[in-house]
Amino acid sequence: MDGKQGLTESGRRIRALLAGDPRAGEELRHGRAGFLEEVERRNVASSVRRPSSGRRPGWLALGLVASLAASAAGLWFWTRPVIFQIGEARQGRLGDVIEVSEGGVIPVSFSEGSELEVHNGGRIRVLSLSPVGARVLVEEGVVDAVIAHPRARKTRWEFEVGPYHVTVNGTKFRMAFRASDRAFRVSTVEGRVTVSGGCLEAPRTVSAGESLEPSCSSPGRQAAAPDGAPAHDLPPPRSAQDFIPAVRAIAPLARAPRSEPWRELLAAGHLHEGLRAAERADFARVCRIATAQELLALADAGRFSGRSDRASVALRSLRRRFPGSLDAGTAAFTMGRILFERGGAFSEAADWFETYLREQPNGALMGDAFGRLMEARLRSGDSGGARDSAGQYLRRFPQGPYAAEARGILSR
Repeated sequence: MDGKQGLTESGRRIRALLAGDPRAGEELRHGRAGFLEEVERRNVASSVRRPSSGRRPGWLALGLVASLAASAAGLWFWTRPVIFQIGEARQGRLGDVIEVSEGGVIPVSFSEGSELEVHNGGRIRVLSLSPVGARVLVEEGVVDAVIAHPRARKTRWEFEVGPYHVTVNGTKFRMAFRASDRAFRVSTVEGRVTVSGGCLEAPRTVSAGESLEPSCSSPGRQAAAPDGAPAHDLPPPRSAQDFIPAVRAIAPLARAPRSEPWRELLAAGHLHEGLRAAERADFARVCRIATAQELLALADAGRFSGRSDRASVALRSLRRRFPGSLDAGTAAFTMGRILFERGGAFSEAADWFETYLREQPNGALMGDAFGRLMEARLRSGDSGGARDSAGQYLRRFPQGPYAAEARGILSR
Protein backbone atom coordinates (compact mmCIF):
# COMPACT_ATOMS: atom_id res chain seq x y z
CA MET A 1 0.00 0.00 0.00
CA ASP A 2 1.56 3.40 -0.99
CA GLY A 3 1.54 6.53 1.18
CA LYS A 4 -1.60 7.99 -0.35
CA GLN A 5 -3.61 4.79 0.06
CA GLY A 6 -2.32 4.32 3.61
CA LEU A 7 -3.30 7.85 4.53
CA THR A 8 -6.74 7.43 3.01
CA GLU A 9 -7.37 4.12 4.76
CA SER A 10 -6.11 5.41 8.12
CA GLY A 11 -8.24 8.50 7.79
CA ARG A 12 -11.28 6.34 7.17
CA ARG A 13 -10.53 4.20 10.22
CA ILE A 14 -10.03 7.22 12.47
CA ARG A 15 -13.22 8.81 11.19
CA ALA A 16 -15.17 5.63 11.86
CA LEU A 17 -13.81 5.30 15.38
CA LEU A 18 -14.59 8.88 16.31
CA ALA A 19 -18.02 8.81 14.71
CA GLY A 20 -18.85 5.81 16.88
CA ASP A 21 -18.02 7.56 20.15
CA PRO A 22 -21.23 7.07 22.15
CA ARG A 23 -20.66 10.11 24.37
CA ALA A 24 -20.18 12.56 21.53
CA GLY A 25 -23.03 14.77 20.44
CA GLU A 26 -24.35 14.63 16.90
CA GLU A 27 -22.96 18.04 16.05
CA LEU A 28 -19.53 17.13 17.41
CA ARG A 29 -19.45 13.88 15.42
CA HIS A 30 -20.35 15.74 12.24
CA GLY A 31 -17.69 18.34 12.93
CA ARG A 32 -15.03 15.65 13.43
CA ALA A 33 -16.06 13.86 10.27
CA GLY A 34 -15.97 17.06 8.26
CA PHE A 35 -12.55 17.95 9.64
CA LEU A 36 -11.11 14.57 8.70
CA GLU A 37 -12.68 14.60 5.25
CA GLU A 38 -11.21 18.00 4.50
CA VAL A 39 -7.71 16.95 5.60
CA GLU A 40 -8.00 13.75 3.59
CA ARG A 41 -9.20 15.62 0.49
CA ARG A 42 -6.34 18.10 0.61
CA ASN A 43 -3.71 15.43 1.15
CA VAL A 44 -5.01 13.37 -1.75
CA ALA A 45 -5.13 16.43 -3.99
CA SER A 46 -1.57 17.30 -3.01
CA SER A 47 -0.42 13.79 -3.88
CA VAL A 48 -2.05 14.00 -7.31
CA ARG A 49 -0.30 17.28 -8.11
CA ARG A 50 3.10 16.03 -6.96
CA PRO A 51 5.28 14.55 -9.80
CA SER A 52 5.71 10.80 -9.46
CA SER A 53 9.50 11.03 -9.75
CA GLY A 54 9.60 13.24 -6.64
CA ARG A 55 7.35 11.11 -4.44
CA ARG A 56 8.29 11.51 -0.81
CA PRO A 57 9.14 8.59 1.45
CA GLY A 58 6.33 6.54 2.95
CA TRP A 59 7.36 7.50 6.47
CA LEU A 60 6.18 11.05 5.81
CA ALA A 61 2.65 9.83 5.14
CA LEU A 62 2.77 7.71 8.27
CA GLY A 63 3.88 10.72 10.28
CA LEU A 64 0.99 12.72 8.89
CA VAL A 65 -1.39 9.93 9.89
CA ALA A 66 -0.01 9.95 13.43
CA SER A 67 -0.35 13.74 13.59
CA LEU A 68 -3.90 13.52 12.33
CA ALA A 69 -4.77 10.86 14.91
CA ALA A 70 -3.28 12.97 17.69
CA SER A 71 -5.23 16.04 16.55
CA ALA A 72 -8.47 14.09 16.39
CA ALA A 73 -7.88 12.57 19.81
CA GLY A 74 -7.10 16.01 21.18
CA LEU A 75 -10.29 17.42 19.69
CA TRP A 76 -12.30 14.67 21.41
CA PHE A 77 -10.56 15.25 24.74
CA TRP A 78 -11.02 19.02 24.83
CA THR A 79 -14.68 18.97 23.77
CA ARG A 80 -15.81 15.89 25.72
CA PRO A 81 -18.65 16.86 28.08
CA VAL A 82 -18.28 16.20 31.79
CA ILE A 83 -20.65 13.59 33.24
CA PHE A 84 -21.14 12.56 36.86
CA GLN A 85 -22.17 9.60 38.98
CA ILE A 86 -24.01 9.61 42.31
CA GLY A 87 -22.82 6.92 44.69
CA GLU A 88 -21.63 3.67 43.15
CA ALA A 89 -24.14 3.13 40.38
CA ARG A 90 -26.58 6.00 39.83
CA GLN A 91 -25.92 8.09 36.72
CA GLY A 92 -26.32 11.78 37.56
CA ARG A 93 -28.66 14.10 35.70
CA LEU A 94 -28.81 17.88 35.80
CA GLY A 95 -31.22 19.13 38.43
CA ASP A 96 -31.34 15.86 40.39
CA VAL A 97 -31.71 16.33 44.14
CA ILE A 98 -28.69 14.71 45.81
CA GLU A 99 -29.61 14.39 49.46
CA VAL A 100 -28.24 12.53 52.48
CA SER A 101 -29.66 11.99 55.95
CA GLU A 102 -27.88 13.05 59.15
CA GLY A 103 -24.64 11.15 59.65
CA GLY A 104 -24.60 9.79 56.10
CA VAL A 105 -22.28 10.40 53.14
CA ILE A 106 -22.96 10.41 49.40
CA PRO A 107 -20.04 10.67 46.94
CA VAL A 108 -20.52 12.42 43.60
CA SER A 109 -17.81 11.60 41.05
CA PHE A 110 -17.18 13.58 37.85
CA SER A 111 -15.63 12.15 34.71
CA GLU A 112 -12.75 14.67 34.59
CA GLY A 113 -11.52 13.53 37.99
CA SER A 114 -13.24 15.88 40.45
CA GLU A 115 -15.16 14.51 43.41
CA LEU A 116 -17.66 15.88 45.93
CA GLU A 117 -18.94 14.37 49.14
CA VAL A 118 -22.26 15.45 50.65
CA HIS A 119 -22.57 15.01 54.43
CA ASN A 120 -24.87 15.48 57.40
CA GLY A 121 -28.31 16.26 55.99
CA GLY A 122 -26.76 17.92 52.96
CA ARG A 123 -28.63 18.59 49.74
CA ILE A 124 -27.12 19.73 46.44
CA ARG A 125 -28.04 19.91 42.75
CA VAL A 126 -25.74 19.99 39.73
CA LEU A 127 -27.13 22.87 37.67
CA SER A 128 -24.88 22.80 34.61
CA LEU A 129 -21.90 20.97 33.11
CA SER A 130 -19.26 21.96 30.58
CA PRO A 131 -16.02 20.44 29.24
CA VAL A 132 -14.10 22.54 31.81
CA GLY A 133 -16.19 22.15 34.96
CA ALA A 134 -19.62 22.46 36.54
CA ARG A 135 -21.97 24.75 38.44
CA VAL A 136 -23.39 23.29 41.64
CA LEU A 137 -26.11 24.54 43.98
CA VAL A 138 -25.57 23.78 47.68
CA GLU A 139 -28.96 24.01 49.39
CA GLU A 140 -27.99 22.68 52.82
CA GLY A 141 -25.33 20.81 54.77
CA VAL A 142 -21.63 20.04 54.39
CA VAL A 143 -19.83 19.45 51.08
CA ASP A 144 -16.20 18.39 50.69
CA ALA A 145 -14.70 19.09 47.28
CA VAL A 146 -11.60 17.84 45.51
CA ILE A 147 -11.38 19.58 42.14
CA ALA A 148 -9.15 18.19 39.38
CA HIS A 149 -6.94 20.66 37.52
CA PRO A 150 -5.50 18.98 34.38
CA ARG A 151 -2.28 20.50 33.09
CA ALA A 152 -2.56 23.07 30.30
CA ARG A 153 -6.32 23.19 30.73
CA LYS A 154 -8.22 25.97 32.48
CA THR A 155 -11.06 24.75 34.68
CA ARG A 156 -14.18 26.60 35.82
CA TRP A 157 -16.05 25.30 38.84
CA GLU A 158 -18.66 27.43 40.61
CA PHE A 159 -20.82 26.82 43.67
CA GLU A 160 -23.99 28.73 44.57
CA VAL A 161 -24.31 28.53 48.38
CA GLY A 162 -27.33 30.50 49.54
CA PRO A 163 -26.54 34.16 48.78
CA TYR A 164 -22.84 33.37 48.28
CA HIS A 165 -20.97 32.53 45.11
CA VAL A 166 -17.80 30.40 45.35
CA THR A 167 -15.37 30.31 42.43
CA VAL A 168 -12.78 27.53 42.61
CA ASN A 169 -9.12 28.31 42.10
CA GLY A 170 -7.87 25.51 44.33
CA THR A 171 -8.01 21.79 44.84
CA LYS A 172 -9.37 20.75 48.27
CA PHE A 173 -11.87 22.68 50.37
CA ARG A 174 -15.00 22.29 52.51
CA MET A 175 -18.25 24.27 52.44
CA ALA A 176 -20.86 24.20 55.20
CA PHE A 177 -24.21 25.98 54.94
CA ARG A 178 -27.27 26.11 57.17
CA ALA A 179 -30.21 27.59 55.28
CA SER A 180 -32.29 28.39 58.39
CA ASP A 181 -30.00 31.25 59.42
CA ARG A 182 -27.72 31.44 56.34
CA ALA A 183 -24.71 30.39 58.43
CA PHE A 184 -21.89 29.74 55.97
CA ARG A 185 -18.28 28.65 56.30
CA VAL A 186 -15.69 27.75 53.68
CA SER A 187 -12.30 26.25 54.63
CA THR A 188 -9.50 25.56 52.16
CA VAL A 189 -7.02 22.71 52.57
CA GLU A 190 -5.11 23.13 49.29
CA GLY A 191 -5.12 25.96 46.74
CA ARG A 192 -7.63 28.79 47.14
CA VAL A 193 -11.24 29.79 46.45
CA THR A 194 -12.91 33.17 45.90
CA VAL A 195 -16.16 34.02 47.71
CA SER A 196 -18.52 36.85 46.75
CA GLY A 197 -22.08 37.95 47.50
CA GLY A 198 -24.00 37.78 50.74
CA CYS A 199 -22.64 40.13 53.42
CA LEU A 200 -19.32 40.59 51.64
CA GLU A 201 -18.75 44.05 50.20
CA ALA A 202 -16.08 42.70 47.84
CA PRO A 203 -14.90 39.23 46.75
CA ARG A 204 -12.61 37.52 49.27
CA THR A 205 -9.90 34.95 48.58
CA VAL A 206 -9.54 32.03 51.01
CA SER A 207 -6.11 30.39 50.68
CA ALA A 208 -4.83 27.05 51.98
CA GLY A 209 -5.12 26.79 55.76
CA GLU A 210 -7.64 29.64 55.99
CA SER A 211 -11.40 29.80 56.61
CA LEU A 212 -14.04 32.40 55.88
CA GLU A 213 -17.26 32.70 57.84
CA PRO A 214 -19.23 35.79 56.77
CA SER A 215 -21.65 37.20 59.35
CA CYS A 216 -24.01 40.10 58.81
CA SER A 217 -24.01 40.89 62.50
CA SER A 218 -20.28 40.47 63.09
CA PRO A 219 -18.23 42.16 60.33
CA GLY A 220 -15.00 41.09 61.99
CA ARG A 221 -15.63 37.49 61.07
CA GLN A 222 -15.57 38.28 57.38
CA ALA A 223 -11.80 38.21 57.21
CA ALA A 224 -10.09 35.03 56.13
CA ALA A 225 -8.15 33.66 59.09
CA PRO A 226 -6.21 30.52 60.00
CA ASP A 227 -8.49 27.64 60.90
CA GLY A 228 -9.65 27.43 64.49
CA ALA A 229 -12.78 26.44 66.36
CA PRO A 230 -15.72 27.00 64.00
CA ALA A 231 -18.58 29.26 64.99
CA HIS A 232 -22.26 28.43 64.40
CA ASP A 233 -21.39 24.77 65.09
CA LEU A 234 -20.35 24.37 61.45
CA PRO A 235 -17.75 21.60 61.10
CA PRO A 236 -14.08 22.39 60.47
CA PRO A 237 -12.23 20.98 57.45
CA ARG A 238 -10.42 17.69 57.61
CA SER A 239 -6.79 17.18 56.69
CA ALA A 240 -5.76 16.62 53.10
CA GLN A 241 -4.96 12.97 53.88
CA ASP A 242 -8.48 12.00 54.89
CA PHE A 243 -10.40 14.61 52.90
CA ILE A 244 -12.23 12.06 50.76
CA PRO A 245 -12.70 8.92 52.88
CA ALA A 246 -13.35 5.43 51.64
CA VAL A 247 -16.99 5.51 52.79
CA ARG A 248 -19.22 4.76 49.84
CA ALA A 249 -22.54 3.81 51.45
CA ILE A 250 -25.50 5.71 50.06
CA ALA A 251 -27.69 7.05 52.84
CA PRO A 252 -31.46 6.55 52.61
CA LEU A 253 -33.53 9.35 51.12
CA ALA A 254 -35.56 9.71 54.34
CA ARG A 255 -36.06 8.00 57.67
CA ALA A 256 -39.55 6.69 56.90
CA PRO A 257 -40.08 2.91 56.81
CA ARG A 258 -39.22 1.23 53.51
CA SER A 259 -42.00 -1.34 53.51
CA GLU A 260 -43.33 -0.37 50.06
CA PRO A 261 -41.52 -0.86 46.75
CA TRP A 262 -41.82 2.76 45.67
CA ARG A 263 -40.06 3.86 48.86
CA GLU A 264 -37.19 1.44 48.28
CA LEU A 265 -36.80 2.52 44.65
CA LEU A 266 -36.80 6.24 45.47
CA ALA A 267 -34.29 5.70 48.27
CA ALA A 268 -31.98 3.86 45.85
CA GLY A 269 -32.19 6.71 43.34
CA HIS A 270 -34.29 4.78 40.79
CA LEU A 271 -36.69 7.64 40.19
CA HIS A 272 -38.40 6.39 37.03
CA GLU A 273 -39.05 2.96 38.51
CA GLY A 274 -40.14 4.58 41.77
CA LEU A 275 -42.69 6.71 39.94
CA ARG A 276 -44.13 3.68 38.15
CA ALA A 277 -44.31 1.76 41.44
CA ALA A 278 -46.06 4.71 43.08
CA GLU A 279 -48.62 4.75 40.29
CA ARG A 280 -49.28 1.05 40.74
CA ALA A 281 -49.74 1.65 44.49
CA ASP A 282 -52.30 4.44 43.87
CA PHE A 283 -50.48 7.71 43.29
CA ALA A 284 -52.99 9.81 45.26
CA ARG A 285 -52.56 7.58 48.31
CA VAL A 286 -48.76 7.69 47.95
CA CYS A 287 -48.85 11.50 47.95
CA ARG A 288 -50.86 11.43 51.18
CA ILE A 289 -48.30 9.31 53.07
CA ALA A 290 -44.95 10.19 51.43
CA THR A 291 -42.39 12.31 53.25
CA ALA A 292 -41.55 15.75 51.91
CA GLN A 293 -38.27 14.43 50.50
CA GLU A 294 -40.05 11.55 48.79
CA LEU A 295 -42.55 13.96 47.26
CA LEU A 296 -39.68 16.03 45.86
CA ALA A 297 -38.16 12.83 44.44
CA LEU A 298 -41.50 11.90 42.82
CA ALA A 299 -41.70 15.40 41.35
CA ASP A 300 -38.21 15.04 39.91
CA ALA A 301 -39.17 11.66 38.47
CA GLY A 302 -42.19 13.25 36.83
CA ARG A 303 -40.11 16.08 35.38
CA PHE A 304 -37.44 13.79 33.97
CA SER A 305 -40.06 11.41 32.52
CA GLY A 306 -42.07 14.14 30.85
CA ARG A 307 -44.94 13.55 33.33
CA SER A 308 -45.42 17.11 34.50
CA ASP A 309 -48.94 16.18 35.65
CA ARG A 310 -47.54 13.75 38.21
CA ALA A 311 -44.85 16.22 39.24
CA SER A 312 -47.45 18.93 39.85
CA VAL A 313 -49.63 16.62 41.96
CA ALA A 314 -46.64 15.66 44.14
CA LEU A 315 -45.52 19.28 44.56
CA ARG A 316 -48.99 20.59 45.42
CA SER A 317 -49.40 17.77 47.94
CA LEU A 318 -46.07 18.69 49.51
CA ARG A 319 -47.06 22.35 49.86
CA ARG A 320 -50.42 21.41 51.36
CA ARG A 321 -49.03 18.89 53.86
CA PHE A 322 -45.81 20.71 54.84
CA PRO A 323 -46.65 24.44 54.69
CA GLY A 324 -43.88 26.85 55.64
CA SER A 325 -41.11 24.26 55.35
CA LEU A 326 -37.96 24.62 53.26
CA ASP A 327 -39.21 21.77 51.09
CA ALA A 328 -42.47 23.64 50.47
CA GLY A 329 -40.43 26.56 49.18
CA THR A 330 -38.42 24.23 46.96
CA ALA A 331 -41.73 22.87 45.64
CA ALA A 332 -42.81 26.38 44.65
CA PHE A 333 -39.55 26.93 42.81
CA THR A 334 -39.89 23.56 41.04
CA MET A 335 -43.47 24.35 39.99
CA GLY A 336 -42.20 27.53 38.36
CA ARG A 337 -39.44 25.59 36.64
CA ILE A 338 -41.88 23.02 35.23
CA LEU A 339 -44.23 25.68 33.87
CA PHE A 340 -41.32 27.63 32.38
CA GLU A 341 -39.52 24.70 30.76
CA ARG A 342 -42.34 22.35 29.79
CA GLY A 343 -45.56 24.30 29.54
CA GLY A 344 -44.32 27.67 28.38
CA ALA A 345 -46.76 29.27 30.86
CA PHE A 346 -44.35 32.09 31.64
CA SER A 347 -46.75 34.29 33.59
CA GLU A 348 -47.72 31.41 35.91
CA ALA A 349 -44.07 30.42 36.23
CA ALA A 350 -43.24 33.96 37.34
CA ASP A 351 -45.95 33.73 40.02
CA TRP A 352 -44.36 30.58 41.45
CA PHE A 353 -40.85 32.07 41.44
CA GLU A 354 -42.28 35.10 43.25
CA THR A 355 -43.93 32.74 45.74
CA TYR A 356 -40.58 31.12 46.48
CA LEU A 357 -38.89 34.50 47.00
CA ARG A 358 -41.72 35.71 49.22
CA GLU A 359 -41.61 32.58 51.39
CA GLN A 360 -37.81 32.23 51.44
CA PRO A 361 -36.29 35.63 50.63
CA ASN A 362 -32.86 34.38 51.70
CA GLY A 363 -33.26 30.77 50.63
CA ALA A 364 -30.62 28.67 48.93
CA LEU A 365 -32.41 29.00 45.57
CA MET A 366 -32.76 32.78 45.78
CA GLY A 367 -30.24 33.52 43.02
CA ASP A 368 -31.75 31.04 40.58
CA ALA A 369 -35.26 32.22 41.48
CA PHE A 370 -34.42 35.86 40.70
CA GLY A 371 -32.76 34.88 37.43
CA ARG A 372 -35.64 32.68 36.32
CA LEU A 373 -38.21 35.26 37.45
CA MET A 374 -36.47 37.82 35.28
CA GLU A 375 -36.61 35.49 32.26
CA ALA A 376 -40.23 34.47 32.89
CA ARG A 377 -41.37 38.09 33.15
CA LEU A 378 -39.52 39.01 29.98
CA ARG A 379 -41.04 36.13 27.99
CA SER A 380 -44.52 36.85 29.30
CA GLY A 381 -44.30 40.41 27.96
CA ASP A 382 -43.83 42.08 31.35
CA SER A 383 -40.83 44.20 30.40
CA GLY A 384 -41.18 46.47 33.44
CA GLY A 385 -41.21 43.50 35.80
CA ALA A 386 -38.23 41.98 33.96
CA ARG A 387 -36.24 45.20 34.44
CA ASP A 388 -37.13 45.27 38.12
CA SER A 389 -35.99 41.65 38.57
CA ALA A 390 -32.82 42.32 36.58
CA GLY A 391 -31.93 45.25 38.82
CA GLN A 392 -32.53 43.23 41.99
CA TYR A 393 -30.46 40.35 40.63
CA LEU A 394 -27.46 42.54 39.81
CA ARG A 395 -27.55 44.20 43.24
CA ARG A 396 -27.32 40.77 44.88
CA PHE A 397 -25.25 38.83 42.34
CA PRO A 398 -23.20 41.26 40.20
CA GLN A 399 -21.04 38.35 38.97
CA GLY A 400 -23.77 35.70 38.97
CA PRO A 401 -24.65 33.36 36.09
CA TYR A 402 -27.60 35.55 34.98
CA ALA A 403 -25.66 38.83 35.23
CA ALA A 404 -25.01 39.22 31.50
CA GLU A 405 -28.67 38.65 30.68
CA ALA A 406 -29.73 41.08 33.40
CA ARG A 407 -27.47 43.79 32.01
CA GLY A 408 -28.87 43.13 28.54
CA ILE A 409 -32.43 43.65 29.80
CA LEU A 410 -31.50 46.88 31.56
CA SER A 411 -29.72 48.22 28.45
CA ARG A 412 -32.82 47.94 26.24
